[in-house]
Amino acid sequence: MQLVITALGEDRPDLIVELTRALKDCKCHILESRVTELGTEFAAHLLVDGNWNHIVKLENALEALATRLKLKIHTLRASEEIPEPDQVVPYAVDIFASDQIDNIHELAGFFLERGIKVMDLSTSRYPAPYSGAPLFLAHMIVKIPISLKIVSLRDEFLEFCDHQNLDAILEPVKR
Repeated sequence: MQLVITALGEDRPDLIVELTRALKDCKCHILESRVTELGTEFAAHLLVDGNWNHIVKLENALEALATRLKLKIHTLRASEEIPEPDQVVPYAVDIFASDQIDNIHELAGFFLERGIKVMDLSTSRYPAPYSGAPLFLAHMIVKIPISLKIVSLRDEFLEFCDHQNLDAILEPVKR
């Protein structure tokens, strides 16, 4: 059985240790995780696996942990269905631009209009060296259906980026 966990709260040095201790004590395994500091806050997303009684024990342990550490923890039992294998190719998208409020919205719309799913997204904003102008960085992993012509998609993407004044790279994910 799998459980999706999100945890939010004030950043503290011991949060990862506390979360992983609860998982260890309940005999659950981390399948995937993303943990990050967001300003002065902490956010974690985990997909964990365990048998039924271990997952129930973990859900109870997380409630107690949330109270003790003043966190917001939400859980969702993952579907037991095995998804059909995707007929997609993963591509990485890296964006560098002056900070504009609509960058992510426009990028997401570009991919949605073409039936391309955004699988992973991380962004940041920081002042440019020397000038201090706000800059925007984004890294995305997208799933491109194998039915799409990559050369045509790349041309459309570069034209879109020119129109939006984005510097971008679209390349296959290399493992």
